[in-house]
Amino acid sequence: MAGTVRRVLLPAGWAPLAVIVAHEVAARCFGHEPIVDPVMHFSGGVAAAFFFRRASAIGGRLFGSPSPLAADLLAFGLACAAALFWEFGEQLCDVYLGTHAHTSVTGTLRDLELGVAGAMFYLAIRRVVRLGARARV
Repeated sequence: MAGTVRRVLLPAGWAPLAVIVAHEVAARCFGHEPIVDPVMHFSGGVAAAFFFRRASAIGGRLFGSPSPLAADLLAFGLACAAALFWEFGEQLCDVYLGTHAHTSVTGTLRDLELGVAGAMFYLAIRRVVRLGARARV
């Protein structure tokens, strides 16, 4: 099992980690709003969809391979769940640690929308590129 986790984390885990690091660096340099936070939530959706899509392809060797559509739907659903639980985590930090990640319900919903849009964007572009590659063959 540890071997499977390693096989997934190395080729797929770099993307979410890169977004978290970029968010921290950019926020310290430029502040969270009005640019950094929205861009990072969109990028986080892209990274999460990439991670889960890639993980399903790698993990499929162990558990069975889903069809491409099923893998896309799985990646989308898990990326949406990741965005939701990220916002839950921010809320818990606000309540119990005194942070101020959430300034309004509108901002929280915007963050969720951007995460979902990022996941949809990645999966749509991936599908278009794959269909274009098949058409050229």
